[in-house]
Amino acid sequence: MKVRTFCLSGAALLFALGAAAQPVSREKAGHIDPAPGSKSEAVATAKDKLGHAVGVISAEMTTTTKGFVSAAAATDIYEVEAAKLALNRTKSNKVRQLAEAMITAHTRTTKELKTIVAEEKLDVILPDKLDVRHQTMIDDLRGVKLVDFDERYVGQQIDTHNEALILMRGYHSSGDNVALKKFAGNVENAVKKHLGMAERLNKSIEAMEEKSEKH
Repeated sequence: MKVRTFCLSGAALLFALGAAAQPVSREKAGHIDPAPGSKSEAVATAKDKLGHAVGVISAEMTTTTKGFVSAAAATDIYEVEAAKLALNRTKSNKVRQLAEAMITAHTRTTKELKTIVAEEKLDVILPDKLDVRHQTMIDDLRGVKLVDFDERYVGQQIDTHNEALILMRGYHSSGDNVALKKFAGNVENAVKKHLGMAERLNKSIEAMEEKSEKH
């Protein structure tokens, strides 16, 4: 994944942080899925960098049980959606394996999270749709050219898993619900494993790009 610098003022970042957490109803908003190849690679990269900055701050600021549950559930929704898209678009067996692992893992954590919320009688309504930030990420995956898809998907995976690591580690350390703290600790270990998978795959993609450029 090529690193590009993207700067944002503190005020703009705080505004983006609030907007990104809002759920989006695709039907109500008249959402239209972008066609493959319709998204600018440069713009998508910039938006990913902005989104990641927002995601990191959001994870660091999430301290309440309600906030943790909502953030964890939102991540699950995105991961399953992105993985399904990857299975439809990628030509790489390794990317396919990562996507399949994401569907299995995040379907399981969604079920576990719902069970804990019910058993603990927590006053939390789990989101059932993508929020603005994650819908934008999915749209960028849909709109990227096929040749750039694997790099975009794996790059998003590295960003979201780094954010999830902050979220899980924070609640596991200082959360106020014992069952959720245990859940966060277990998921933290899984996130580390999946982050390693994504980082190794990213290096493989970069190596292939470098080899291709030399020829």
